[in-house]
Amino acid sequence: MYSNTTVVYAVVSGAGIANTSWPTYLGLMVSQHPKQITEPEALRALAHPVRLKLLELLTVDGPTTGRRLADLTGESTASVSYHVGQLVKWGLVEPARDLARGRERPWRATSRGITWTATGDGSPEFAAASRALREQFIARRLAALDDFQHHEGEFDITWREAAWVGEDMGYLDPAELTEATERIKAVIAEYTHAARPRKEGARRVAFFAYAVPTHDGPS
Repeated sequence: MYSNTTVVYAVVSGAGIANTSWPTYLGLMVSQHPKQITEPEALRALAHPVRLKLLELLTVDGPTTGRRLADLTGESTASVSYHVGQLVKWGLVEPARDLARGRERPWRATSRGITWTATGDGSPEFAAASRALREQFIARRLAALDDFQHHEGEFDITWREAAWVGEDMGYLDPAELTEATERIKAVIAEYTHAARPRKEGARRVAFFAYAVPTHDGPS
């Protein structure tokens, strides 16, 4: 067997949107009702930085309009409209008609988080699409950590002391790894549940974790 590395960080920033294991992968780790993605075409469509950002905003912060999404992302309203349309096509976003006011057209995420397997139907097409989306997701999370590193001095000392980057390593079998990750996700879920009241002074915090078997080191 391989050694196993687990790293978790929590920094003041954005939040993730995906939840898969590495045979099923990783992301909005503790989504209560994630949407299962089974089509490689949907995975490829989502493996785009703008679409991931839009889905993240709608998932974490709730329904909003295309104009507001354009302001938050720096994209044009035409670009946002196109990328939201792709998310709608694959059932990840829908019109929030009950919240429409006048000519404003708000959108909402259809679920809190997504999930997909690494291998899906076993086809090379699905495995490649899964890997492409995973790479985009990891890049976003590492960018969030890098952003905190560059702007850490702008936070007061209580936030700087509370932020955490940790690492550990041990020998686990697959069942133990599954148990460990489920316990970690359960703890985080207590603080990220959509229905949890937001305390005064709270900020968005990004949690990111991975637990994968490594090829280096003794088995």
